[in-house]
Amino acid sequence: MWEVNVRKEAFLNLYIVAVALAGILICGWALWNFKLSSANFFFLFFFLALTLIAELLPVPLPNRAAISVSFAIVYGVMLLSSPFVAALVAFGGMFLGTAKFGLRKALFNGSQYALSAYFSGRVFELLGGYAFAWTSVQLYIAIVLSVLTFFAVNAFLVMGVISLSEGVPLRSLWKQDINGILVQYFALFPLSVLLYLIHSTVGYAGILLFFFPLLVARYSFKLYVETKKTHLELLRALTAALDAKDPYTQGHSLRVAQVALKIASRFKLPDRRLEMLEYAALLHDVGKIGIKDAILLKPQKLTTSEYEVIKTHPLVGYEIVANVDFLREVAEIIRSHHERCDGSGYPDGKRADQLSLEARILAVADAFDALTSDRPYRRAFAVQEALQIMKNDERGRYDQVILEVLEAIVRGEGKDQR
Repeated sequence: MWEVNVRKEAFLNLYIVAVALAGILICGWALWNFKLSSANFFFLFFFLALTLIAELLPVPLPNRAAISVSFAIVYGVMLLSSPFVAALVAFGGMFLGTAKFGLRKALFNGSQYALSAYFSGRVFELLGGYAFAWTSVQLYIAIVLSVLTFFAVNAFLVMGVISLSEGVPLRSLWKQDINGILVQYFALFPLSVLLYLIHSTVGYAGILLFFFPLLVARYSFKLYVETKKTHLELLRALTAALDAKDPYTQGHSLRVAQVALKIASRFKLPDRRLEMLEYAALLHDVGKIGIKDAILLKPQKLTTSEYEVIKTHPLVGYEIVANVDFLREVAEIIRSHHERCDGSGYPDGKRADQLSLEARILAVADAFDALTSDRPYRRAFAVQEALQIMKNDERGRYDQVILEVLEAIVRGEGKDQR
């Protein structure tokens, strides 16, 4: 194991050094070809400063990533000047903007950004982009292919270092992150075109007037992201408070959310539906707040009447959540998390074709965690035992496709089979 880790670290270091050297060589070549004049120096440092500001003010996202508007500035520089100048601006802005993380990371970040800008600019140049008029269709074809090049180089280099450092296959990272990164680039490149037009008609003063509203927009988006983060933290706190009532179910809702999201990711659900599923998983047992502890915490098997009381918790949870604006979409998933595909569930006896994919995923994740957790009246089942119970003993109750996905996830993660 030690030898594997040493080899892994060696490959990672070699990769970082190779990217850094390539980026530094491109920037050195760019400086060698840089035409010395006060106007060129002002242009370089002006846009370098804007890029640095953008990199120092990223918006953190929930998945540990961050988004900044620096691509719009760097790509605008490429349109206004050349691939060489764009590479210099990209390297300088990214290097200085991430210097707080250490020299190695800053060199890698600056170099990969410079390489992305340079190759993107070269594609634009080779396609004749600098010669086309702004009303020409060929220009926008060149822009699209150039932006795709920027995206491909940037994504490959960044995902490469993540793959080597965290041991995650590059293919998995690519499938997971490709859509979000690509949308980000194509959402920002119109700002680059606008930046070009403002510089061409108004000059530097116009760009400053354009940049400040961009920062205001960034601040508004930051508030939006922070609000969503606060929502999630509040839900997790509420869930922890509910779980704390029963030592046997402590952490249950959080584990269910993790399993449900892993399953949902295989179905390539959009971010909005993933978010609603996570909220539903965290809150799926919130209705138990209305059930007496004498029933909820009873160590013996429940009587028929007590079980009927327990069966009310999806409806109680639905009624609680349905009154919260940002959770209204979640309420129906919570109501249906004990429904079964064969119609044997509760509270409404719905069948598979009447249940959303999210409700069917949550039902599987909830049942799987319940089976693999200790209860006062039984021991926890091993992972494979739980899967066999759900597939065979309870056949027809759960979506078979979702069960197969869960089994693939468990097998791929090498869970302890006890």
